[in-house]
Amino acid sequence: HNLLAGRIVSRPELRRETPYHPPHTTTVAGLRNIQGGDNRFYNNIFVGGGKPPAGTASQQAAGFGLWVYDDRQLPLQTGGNVYYSAARPYAKESPCLLQEGADPGLKLVQKGDGVSLHLAWGPALANAKTALVTTQLLGKARIPGLPYENPDGSPLKVDTDYFGKPRSEERPTAGPFENPAAGPIVLKVW
Repeated sequence: HNLLAGRIVSRPELRRETPYHPPHTTTVAGLRNIQGGDNRFYNNIFVGGGKPPAGTASQQAAGFGLWVYDDRQLPLQTGGNVYYSAARPYAKESPCLLQEGADPGLKLVQKGDGVSLHLAWGPALANAKTALVTTQLLGKARIPGLPYENPDGSPLKVDTDYFGKPRSEERPTAGPFENPAAGPIVLKVW
């Protein structure tokens, strides 16, 4: 449930090993190199730079959208993502909603009392085929074999948006804001 409007860099790290841990501790369970992939991306909004990316995912890929993971050793788990302004999806992603020519006009405006986000999604955002993000949906991370859960060990359930507004249990809105207006809107983010 994120809004990603910058480039994503996907780069495996095969020359060094990174520690991984048992649940809720800093004890080291083992060491592994970072092969790339095994990430979860559900119900996000990706906004590209307006031009389609050139080429394909390489050893070190960077671009707008999840296509930068296409050639990684471990697959992604994805669904319910929306792509605007030439951001490109992961090759194996389904379902997703492509709004390639649409530009939501993202703009951060800083004033003395905080920062506001100005945007216009359009009505298509409501057509994204999403699901509630839960421990069950996310599954287990491949390397440690552990589920995604809350810090207290209870099952995870992303049922509120950025502002604390309840999310739809059946079809939550992609992105950080639940059920935003289709036209131009201004949201005070901090």
